Amino acid sequence: MRVAIVERQTIHKEGESTAKRLHTVAELLAIKGHAVSFYCLKWWEGEDRERIHKGIRYYAVSEDAEDVAWRFAAQLPSKIREYGPDVIIADGAEQAVVMGSKFTSIILRKPLVLDFYEQVEIKERDRKKSKFVLGLADLVVVPSELVRTSVIEAGCEMGLVEKLPNPINIKRIKDTKAETVADIVYSKSLDKNSNLESLLLALAELRDVKWKAVIIGEGEMKEFYERQIKDLRISRRVEFLGEIPIEKKIAIFKGAHVCVHTAMKSGFPKDFLLALACGCIGVAEYHESSSAHELIRHRERGFRITDGDVLHQIIREAAKLPRKEIEEKFFEYGEKKFIERYVGLIESLGKSKADKLIKDQSDMGVL
Repeated sequence: MRVAIVERQTIHKEGESTAKRLHTVAELLAIKGHAVSFYCLKWWEGEDRERIHKGIRYYAVSEDAEDVAWRFAAQLPSKIREYGPDVIIADGAEQAVVMGSKFTSIILRKPLVLDFYEQVEIKERDRKKSKFVLGLADLVVVPSELVRTSVIEAGCEMGLVEKLPNPINIKRIKDTKAETVADIVYSKSLDKNSNLESLLLALAELRDVKWKAVIIGEGEMKEFYERQIKDLRISRRVEFLGEIPIEKKIAIFKGAHVCVHTAMKSGFPKDFLLALACGCIGVAEYHESSSAHELIRHRERGFRITDGDVLHQIIREAAKLPRKEIEEKFFEYGEKKFIERYVGLIESLGKSKADKLIKDQSDMGVL
């Protein structure tokens, strides 16, 4: 199968969440033997418009990082038409990219899949436009119920939406040795939505017990939180690790006891899922724009809270459960199952589109 993926930014340039998801899709498709061409802004040095990286062909639709989305989108039909894909997968967050990708799919008579990562937020005055744009898709793929609901509320037909959570690499988890670095771990970008203070205040209430915590992630709020742990007098027991390699992250998760997610906004908390698969007991603070609680729903080793004031009590309860280095119940989120389902959805979509085309031609008397 020949697949065209459209996303202006890639992980090589910005590291945005959607780009990470689409890059995962691209890599797994390439590993399975599918031909993948990624249409994006140029992120490599040199004059070449194309670059092969890890089996994926990257094509620079534009070399200008400041190029507006509409100008980028306008070039898609001619560039993708040369490649001749069987399906087009596009980032659903940028309406201009969606429009350009749809026009291309009409020309090529191939299906268009829109992939969303974050919750869709639409102002009332833009609802009609949003419904039109979402209606251009043949299939919409989302990582969580939170994002699914937001896409439907934004105007997408319920029957077009399929939930497909971000995957984890099971072999990497099994092969990585645990490191006893901390008892409690938090792993999320330290931005204005991280709400790390909720955890830090809870930790300050646990001075009477022995524990060590690590914070994984970087962001604009890091200095604020570093000052806060000093004010709370827990700086000797809380360590900020910044961004670390995935192997190191897994080793820490496997050696930890509890992973806490307090962020107020998260389309899909992949690190939280990774920690759960590494045996951590999950504690998720519920927020209407976070899907973390979905991962621990009906799970014995999971706690959901709605009030941050009781977080310290829940951590005490969670710590009573036995430690584990692996939780196989979360292996259902493995990469193999993820890409098999993604491919299955695309193949079913291609068949239904082909059947519809044959029917339309028959009705017109062409066949």
